[in-house]
Amino acid sequence: MRLRFEAIRAAGRVLEAKNRSNNLSRVNFLVLIAVFFYTFAFSLDNAISGVSPEYKEAAQKRQAEIARQMFCSEKAGKEKVMKRDLASFIVGCMEAIEKAEQAIKKQLESR
Repeated sequence: MRLRFEAIRAAGRVLEAKNRSNNLSRVNFLVLIAVFFYTFAFSLDNAISGVSPEYKEAAQKRQAEIARQMFCSEKAGKEKVMKRDLASFIVGCMEAIEKAEQAIKKQLESR
């Protein structure tokens, strides 16, 4: 009887080890995806390098707008804004950033 109990316990340890290895492989896979995502993520400098000189200014403005929108989306996520309020939060955040940028430009021009 004792041997049988020990065999069941050993089999349970083997199954636990397999579950741990599966969980570790899943975690490793997720970490690998995160590393590759950030490696090949959208870069502001590289995105406008292939743009014609006449469209470069418009591309820079668009990239700045996208960066503001991404910042505000991340801020909304950190503040746990509800989905129904997400659009108005992002628009308000982008307007606040734009006003701050204009104020900084005015201060720089006055110097």
